Amino acid sequence: MIFVVEVPHQGEPRAWFAYDEEDLLIKVAEGDPLQPWEIHDVATPREWLQLLGEDASDPTVAERLPGVWSMAQAHGLDTPLYRADHVLGTAYLQVEPVSLQQACEAALMARLQPADAAIADPSALRELGIWWSEQAAVLASEDTQEPLFAGAGGWRAWHALREQLLALDVVAES
Repeated sequence: MIFVVEVPHQGEPRAWFAYDEEDLLIKVAEGDPLQPWEIHDVATPREWLQLLGEDASDPTVAERLPGVWSMAQAHGLDTPLYRADHVLGTAYLQVEPVSLQQACEAALMARLQPADAAIADPSALRELGIWWSEQAAVLASEDTQEPLFAGAGGWRAWHALREQLLALDVVAES
């Protein structure tokens, strides 16, 4: 499981979890202005053509779909191309892999905003913690030096994570 603690500028911290990276993408996309496929996607030019109902062997496809065709010419029809707008920029594609973990983390980090931005966007976060496994979350909850918990009011974030861990029976009440 993956654990997230969000600390808003106003209000109480909130902890939540995702079963895996795919579940994380679904949950991150719920609170993100981007579509899931803008947060993270991987597809080949051939797959794009198929989605558009086109055949790569059609001689007119280059004229009708110059953008897709130029990607096919540059990288090949079957080369995976990665999109992760919070990591790479809007609609940018690259051959180098961007993991789903990197993309989701960047989407969550984009929610961190200065206090004055929270006036315009009440969902803006002051701080954020992400732990990629149950073990990492438990260790963080026991670490007195964990930055998210060490600062002023950090006990509220610690409490939110601890309650989430208890609710999922990851740790026992002590």
